Amino acid sequence: MAIWAVTGGIACGKSAVITAFENLGVTCYSADKDAREAMNDPEVNHAVRMAFPDAVDQSGQVDRAKLGQLIYEDPTRRTQLGLIMHPFIRARMRERIEQNRASTVALLELYEVPLLFEGSLESWFDGTICVTCSPDEHKRRLCERHHARYATVLTNEEVSQILASQLPVTEKAALADYVIDNSGSPNDLVNAVQKLFETLLQKAGE
Repeated sequence: MAIWAVTGGIACGKSAVITAFENLGVTCYSADKDAREAMNDPEVNHAVRMAFPDAVDQSGQVDRAKLGQLIYEDPTRRTQLGLIMHPFIRARMRERIEQNRASTVALLELYEVPLLFEGSLESWFDGTICVTCSPDEHKRRLCERHHARYATVLTNEEVSQILASQLPVTEKAALADYVIDNSGSPNDLVNAVQKLFETLLQKAGE
């Protein structure tokens, strides 16, 4: 089985690409979901609560929305959270990849990994796909998503801070094997995914 990584800019539409592949019958996984699993691990959860007491709600649980705001505002705290979370996430990813690679049930699986290149994880996969969109659309979607999650409006400075928390999408695209431009309509995206799906199946069967 071939396992390809999907990455891209924040709010560029990685989830939409994953959904389109799933609609074609491809099994997909997500490092973000692994991160949510990590928060359910007692040891990880305790470490996060100790390191980020200002993200703990009145019931003693981690407020993930507040935690997200804290790490975007402060790169040092973002690094601190990574040191706590990444060992668990990487162990979960590696375990799943090693188990699934030996499977003969399907030819192709995908793994959504937002920080693929930042974490130098590309060697874990058979290839990489980067999801991009135009700069204006990128900022618009980022602001729209943030407002939907936190009911607040991002300033231009906050947008810059969030975008600076990851490798620029242009650099990710330059490093990837394939690029999906998600600047157009949903139908455009479905068509692009269909074409790439056929290409990846052909490569997997070689």
